[in-house]
Formats: sequence, structure tokens, C-alpha cells
Amino acid sequence: MFTTSRCILILFTSPALWFTTGYAQQFMTGKIEKRGTTEIIIGANIINLKQGKHNTSDLGGNYKIPARIGDTIIFSSAGYLPDTAVVAGYMLTESYLVALRSNVVTLQTVQVDESQNYQLDSMQRREDYRFILDKKHPVKLWNGKRPGDGPGLSFSPIGYFSKGERAKRRLKKRLKQEEEDYYIDSRFPVGRVAQLTRLQGDSLRIFMYRYRPSYQFCRSATSQDIFLYINDKVKLFRKGEPAKK
Repeated sequence: MFTTSRCILILFTSPALWFTTGYAQQFMTGKIEKRGTTEIIIGANIINLKQGKHNTSDLGGNYKIPARIGDTIIFSSAGYLPDTAVVAGYMLTESYLVALRSNVVTLQTVQVDESQNYQLDSMQRREDYRFILDKKHPVKLWNGKRPGDGPGLSFSPIGYFSKGERAKRRLKKRLKQEEEDYYIDSRFPVGRVAQLTRLQGDSLRIFMYRYRPSYQFCRSATSQDIFLYINDKVKLFRKGEPAKK
């Protein structure tokens, strides 16, 4: 037979246990591959826009990110078109495969304006990632004063060097590198390179890797500069000369 004190204890602890169980953290897990193949994608960005959580795929292409039904998840990686998924119940109970499509521009008889496509995609990425790109990190001061507020300022790593803030700065850095890679792809697209060089298959892939231009060059180069660059490099490639470091 329960005593009064035991009954009171049960009444107060049972709802607490129910609350904890009902709101336990859930995760969306799976693998990221290149569409149409079984080739895994390493280091892809996975971002939960609603919760502001982020992660990257591991060496096996696997990913894991906190998620709830209705959350919007964006998967992105340089060289691939981003993919967006709205979390459904089954995605939290079984592995969810993500297949990213290569960001390849194929040239036919019509000239494609890759720069314009890049600008549109870049603006969309900026809007999608606004929650992290516009994030202002904590001031590295004990008393909360800003530089120039007067004497007596004390430096503090608290907040600025916390685990969460370090992770956000790393994500910003990855997104910046990804954006630069997208820009290089827009100026040095495989479709145009294939058309100009007549290379195919493994030869084309090796050329694209060996002579991939730098972001700084692509930013300053005109369309004519890119054309001459490709023309010069394919001559070296056919002679079997290694790329200059």
C-alpha cells in the first residue's frame, strides 16, 4: 500500500519522465552519394535551417544531424547542385540516402552563360545560409565593452572560444571555400573544357583536376583569358608535361 509521500513523489516524477522521453533529441542519418553512381561524397555540408544545426559527411559519406518533423535540411558540396529535404517521419526512423547531382554545364549549339547561373545560385545560397553568415560572434571581453569604450577592458576567451562558436566559425570557413569552388566551376566548366579540348572520359577528368585554376585567377580573368588558359594547358597536357605548382 502506497503512503501519501510516495503518491506525491510518483505524481511529480512521472510527468517529468514523460516530458524528457517525449522531447528526446532525434537525428536524421544516412549517406550522401553522387547521383546515378555509388560514389560517396566526403565533407558535404548538412545544415538544418530551422534549428541552426550543421555537420559534414565523414570519410564513408555518412551524415548525422539533429532533426524534427517539418525541419528543412540542405545538403551541399562543391561541384554538386544543393539538395533540400523537408523532414518526414520515416526519415527519422530509417537511413535516408541523399543523391547529389553534379553541377555540370553541357554545351550544345547554344552558348550558356555560366556566370549568370552562378550569380543566381549564389544569391540563393546566401539566403539559405543567412542564419550563419550574418552571425555576429561574441565580443572577447569580460565586461562586455567594445573597443574604444574606454580604459579597463579585460580580454576573455569565454564565448568566443566556446565549442559552439568554434563550430560556427568552421562552418563559415567551409561555406566560403565551397562558394569559391562553385565560382571556379562556373568559369572552368567541364562542358566548355570538353568542347574546347576534345578530351573525354579519364583524360578529361585528369585534365580538369591537374589544371584547375585558382579562385584569384578566375576572379580577375576575362572570358578570353580563360580561353587562352585552357588552350595553353591542353598543349602541355598532350605533351605529357606536369602542372606547375
